[in-house]
Amino acid sequence: MHIKVMGQGPDLVMLHGWSMHSAVWHDLAEGLAKHYTLHLVDLPGHGQSEWQPGALELDVLVNNLANKLPETAYWLGWSLGGLISIAFAGRFPDRVKKLILLSATPCFVQVDDWSYAMDASVFKAFSDNLEDDQAATLQRFLLLQARGSDHSRDTIRTLTAQLTIEKPPVPAALQAGLKLLIETDLRIQFSTLSCPLKMILGDRDTLIPKSMLDKARQLNPKLATTVLAGAGHAPFISQPTQCQHEIEQFINE
Repeated sequence: MHIKVMGQGPDLVMLHGWSMHSAVWHDLAEGLAKHYTLHLVDLPGHGQSEWQPGALELDVLVNNLANKLPETAYWLGWSLGGLISIAFAGRFPDRVKKLILLSATPCFVQVDDWSYAMDASVFKAFSDNLEDDQAATLQRFLLLQARGSDHSRDTIRTLTAQLTIEKPPVPAALQAGLKLLIETDLRIQFSTLSCPLKMILGDRDTLIPKSMLDKARQLNPKLATTVLAGAGHAPFISQPTQCQHEIEQFINE
């Protein structure tokens, strides 16, 4: 697994979302690196990380991350990366100083007692379409992430550019990532996390409704939340300065 280390200061692990790679953090990482030593992870089959079958099974992935990352660190996870970060903090509570979930949720799909998420059919459609045209499917996902935000065109342009910096993600890795999003429900693990927690969510996020935050606070009353006005699913691209401020303020509290 490829992990880029940059900056100086306390360790901060950063996990990207589905179909992307660590270069997507570019603007935010440049700012955070002035104060923190960043560990920018390319998930298996993404960016510069090689793919092996089963590498994105949650138990396998969490153990692999544990072997390659600092003994203790702050953690920041975007979207799928946030889901993985919850799993890591649940397995290794003493290794996560604070956890920041950026446009992330403990359960990405709707179930009987959790309506604050996407219909599973949306992710399943992406899974089906990947086999027919991977490039077009990824582009549709980028559009979904940026839809409704104040800076949607700039966000789409940036995400598209970052996606093409590295070789395309491995198809099996994309399918495995979607499987995680569809099948993983970490609400119980999230409710038991003891580290300080913060969720940052755009009020125009098309994947996660902001009403989810109230339910997340019920699961874990220690949770701090911030809603960024005018932001979609990738606020660190559309509003990197605000995101950096929220992250640093929470870490330094």
